[in-house]
Amino acid sequence: MSTPVQHRVHVINALFIVAMMLVAVWAAWPIYQATSYLIMAAGAVLTGVALAWLGERRGWSWFTMLLTVLGAYLVLGVPLAVPTALTGIDGVLGGLLDLVTATVFSWKELVTIQLPVGSYQSLLAPAFLLFLGGTTAALTLAWRGGRLVALAVPLVFGVQLFGLVFGSSAVSVPLTVVGVSVPAPRESLIGLAALLLAFGFLAWRTHLSRTAALDLAARTTGVRRTPGALGGRIRRAILAFGVLVLAIGITLGALSAVAATPTREVLRSSIDPAVELREYVSPLSRYRSFFSAEQYDAELFTVTGTAVDDGTASRVRLAVLSYYDGEVFRVVNPAGGVSDQTTAFARVPHARGVSADSDTARFDIVGYSGVWMPGAGALSSIRFAGDRAADLSDGFFYNANTASGIQLKALTNGDRYTIVFERQADATNLAALAGPASSSIDDTLIPQSLIDWVDAQAITRDGAGLAELVTRLRERGYLSHALTVPAATSWTADLGDYQFSPSLSGHSVARIDALFTALLEKQNSTTATENSQLVAGVGDDEQFAVAAALLARHLGFESRVVLGFTLGAAEAADSGVPGDCLAGVCSGQNLAAWVEVGSGDGTWVTVDATPQFQNPLSPIDDTRRDPQHNTEVIAEGATEQRAPEANPTSGEDQQEQDPVTGSDLAWLFAALKIGGISLATLLAISTPFLVIVGAKLTRRRDRARATDVSARFAGGWDEYIDAAVDRGLADQGSMTRVETAAHYRSVGGAQLATLADRAVFGEASPRAADSDAFWALVTAERASIAASGTRRQRLRAAISLRSFSRLADAGRLFTFRPSASRRDVTTVRPNRRYTSRMGERPPVSGRKA
Repeated sequence: MSTPVQHRVHVINALFIVAMMLVAVWAAWPIYQATSYLIMAAGAVLTGVALAWLGERRGWSWFTMLLTVLGAYLVLGVPLAVPTALTGIDGVLGGLLDLVTATVFSWKELVTIQLPVGSYQSLLAPAFLLFLGGTTAALTLAWRGGRLVALAVPLVFGVQLFGLVFGSSAVSVPLTVVGVSVPAPRESLIGLAALLLAFGFLAWRTHLSRTAALDLAARTTGVRRTPGALGGRIRRAILAFGVLVLAIGITLGALSAVAATPTREVLRSSIDPAVELREYVSPLSRYRSFFSAEQYDAELFTVTGTAVDDGTASRVRLAVLSYYDGEVFRVVNPAGGVSDQTTAFARVPHARGVSADSDTARFDIVGYSGVWMPGAGALSSIRFAGDRAADLSDGFFYNANTASGIQLKALTNGDRYTIVFERQADATNLAALAGPASSSIDDTLIPQSLIDWVDAQAITRDGAGLAELVTRLRERGYLSHALTVPAATSWTADLGDYQFSPSLSGHSVARIDALFTALLEKQNSTTATENSQLVAGVGDDEQFAVAAALLARHLGFESRVVLGFTLGAAEAADSGVPGDCLAGVCSGQNLAAWVEVGSGDGTWVTVDATPQFQNPLSPIDDTRRDPQHNTEVIAEGATEQRAPEANPTSGEDQQEQDPVTGSDLAWLFAALKIGGISLATLLAISTPFLVIVGAKLTRRRDRARATDVSARFAGGWDEYIDAAVDRGLADQGSMTRVETAAHYRSVGGAQLATLADRAVFGEASPRAADSDAFWALVTAERASIAASGTRRQRLRAAISLRSFSRLADAGRLFTFRPSASRRDVTTVRPNRRYTSRMGERPPVSGRKA
């Protein structure tokens, strides 16, 4: 039975370990920042304490402890680490599958998702596994004592590093205390707490071991120790205090050096979370396809919610295009590529923090399809619904800098989701901008005609001047969505008394140059000053939004193009103004592109760029003939040239080719995915056992191939003992080999003992052939021991660690010294007695046998 002293020791050990685990929980808090994380951490630590107590109380082996921890992980993992599965469609079984999968794959997902993750999917699983396993292992080492107790400290250190390694690269804000600035106070406190607890635990264990050793000596010799002198105690206390102060100083100094920079290197710093977007065509290039006869009146999606009804949400953002390469406006920086974190789309948890000033909007997808995802502002949380909810959740990526998202699973009919977004004022007062921000753009991307047109306007180079330029651009432009006359029931019918004028698609530098060239030529060919008399540029939002963005950049303002939809109220249905999604129903005709201009303080001013359609091109422009370029054709050398499917300079879409059909291999990919996950799971579970079996095979080979022949006999006897100990028999370390063989009652055990004693203590050195025969007998005895048990017992013996712990506690040391006639063996075995084959005791330690 345990004494009160032992109970007190157990409690103190448990308090140290639990306190160190709480530091690990504190370190990982920024990763999750959710109540579910605290519940999971409390459940994992308490379960670990309970398992360690049961294992110590019942004397479980390390293998039994491992199986128990795995069982607790599977049983408690769903409610604690995958709480969303309890209310999900797949239920507990689906959550259990997610838990097993997360054991292998969630570590990578954890560093490729924006923080905090909350209880998103199964990302609590890594922390749950570490807290449960770390608490159980560390507390078991502390309670069972032995030489391995010091491993509890590095084990807990590894768990504590989880929060720092998998956390954010940003450090906490410096804290000023009594005029002294403390860099990275949170990280410093975590490191200091971990150091103090580890130092205290090791000091406590050292004091406990010293006290136990003195008590053992007193019981053995009968000599009682007297209290040490006061001076000795003071010296030990001063020494311990000095070591502690030195360790604290080094730790804080290292933390201060690390905190000198606002960021630190973590796993997510070296793993690129960006999605490869180069394979997707810029959505602005497909602008005109929405005004085709097939999509113009087709319902794409509906958006509902309080913010839509009261007009708070006036726009739906589809894509934000911040970079221009001379051909198209794109999402990814062509210079920085996908490694640029400002444009990287990364996975985000369902909830990113919901504020009081938030609105809710629900999107129901009907005819829309694609990766560019309709949204309504800065995302706070998102929830998917429908049959593809799980797939859509996995395929959702978000960029916080542009408040836009993409869906790699490609939205399709029937998909729906609800978003909570922050309520933001729609700033449209462009003229209020005092001066340009620090914008830089390659001069080759600004057409010379744009520069000449701006110079001809004689405006100020500030927000008011930019507003006037945009107004003149829109009023001197003319709306057109096609190169040829469209069908009668198309966009022209909704514009009333509209006179069609053809226009090319595309928004390259050449296309924008042609737009400003037409405007400049018109202005230079007449003395009129009214904008309605200077209409010359033809195009739609694709060209005019890009033109307005380039105007802003030419004046020094940051700008970007936003593709999306504008929302209108239901009562505006009879207004006759096209463009707005009436009552939240958006179709192809409602697609628009606008410009956002940076104000210099982090906010963006929304600027509409759609050209007018009430004032047609001036008559002089209508009556001008295109220049004639006669081409002489030589009949003899003329060859028929097949017309291309589409003019690459017009920007029109090419004709779609018939899809190549083939065998459906979706079932094969699904089977391979399930097989791969199952194989990875089995490999992860079986790896520790394979390592144990491999270590035993290596140990057996080294013993059988020892350089000294006598060592082969000693190793063979140790192999025989290890087989018996792994089988469950007690280690009879204090007995001689003959006594041990008699105790085990093995068939050939007595012969093994005699041969081993003769090889070790005999006068003549044994021969290599004798060792081979001896090892054959060892192999037979091991097989005999294994055959005496059931298949389950043989399996447990194969992966048992008792033989390793036996060697760690035995304290044996064999030293082989060559001699002219034979190898002398000096044996040092404290507190052991030995008998040779003749029953004689071996010489005292240090003398030749």
